[in-house]
Amino acid sequence: MNTITYTFKLESGEEHLFEVDLDRDVTNRPTSVDAPRAWTKLETHQCSNCPLEPSTHPYCPAAVDTEAIAEKFKDIMSIERIDVLVATKERSYAKNCDSQTALRSLFGLVMASGGCPILARMRPLAHFHLPFATLEETVHRLVGTYLIKQRVLLHNGEPEPDWELAGIHDLYEQLRIVNVHFMDRVRDASREDANFNAVHILVSASSLIGDYLDETLEEINVLVRNGL
Repeated sequence: MNTITYTFKLESGEEHLFEVDLDRDVTNRPTSVDAPRAWTKLETHQCSNCPLEPSTHPYCPAAVDTEAIAEKFKDIMSIERIDVLVATKERSYAKNCDSQTALRSLFGLVMASGGCPILARMRPLAHFHLPFATLEETVHRLVGTYLIKQRVLLHNGEPEPDWELAGIHDLYEQLRIVNVHFMDRVRDASREDANFNAVHILVSASSLIGDYLDETLEEINVLVRNGL
């Protein structure tokens, strides 16, 4: 099992542990609770670019995957401090941060490794997960992974690879739409703002990458130009 574990210790002393199996079966599985909440249904705030149909997928895959997280944090304020321990097979990470920062990292991992056909395009990054990544770190991992795919396409005889990264802009526009609709879901799932603000940070990060990819790459270029 390829698992990443997030352990949250709240100021109250309460602890929550979430195990994310990156290789889990994500094919149209039921929700994690006996009485599914309305916000998990596909038709509730369904994304405008969603390719799924309620007749075959009654529940939103991303909502199913994050339901247990949203339920645990529905009464938590986004500014509450949390001690976070992230354990992967190779190493561990620890951070004390506000709840929205901690949840943003967990939401991003769970959604990217789940069954949403749009978010699943980020699955390769989930397998090289970097908790609490900065914008520059995310762009470095994203572009590196994307260029590896273009090299694979080239060697497989596919059409001209996208060395200009045009596909990344399209991808992040699709992700922005999904994240905006998902914010409406977690708003329905929460009484306080930790869940909502965590997803809002994801939306903001997606917008920054989509809008300022070239500018961010220019900053990274200074580091890589004279290396390798």
